[in-house]
Amino acid sequence: MKISELTAQIIKDFTGISDDDSDNIVENLLMPAAKAYIKGYTGLTDEGLDEHEDLATAMCVLVNDMFTNRDYTISSHRQLSPTVKTILSMYAVNHVG
Repeated sequence: MKISELTAQIIKDFTGISDDDSDNIVENLLMPAAKAYIKGYTGLTDEGLDEHEDLATAMCVLVNDMFTNRDYTISSHRQLSPTVKTILSMYAVNHVG
């Protein structure tokens, strides 16, 4: 399966998200964020992403991680979430962090 073929329902099935209340979050926030993350990390275009079917699995895993770890910080150590830190680091021009 290609990233362009992924739907919110497919990702919800993969991640085990069973409620329909999360559809908007998955489809309009997490899926675009995960895709942007993959594009930023790999440097691939939309077309390039679809050349590697295993990236669809990576996207499902990323959405699951983003859904499961929605806190800005990790409460036990008050550290920045690894997901947030990685996304912000891709665009950091001041090299802080």
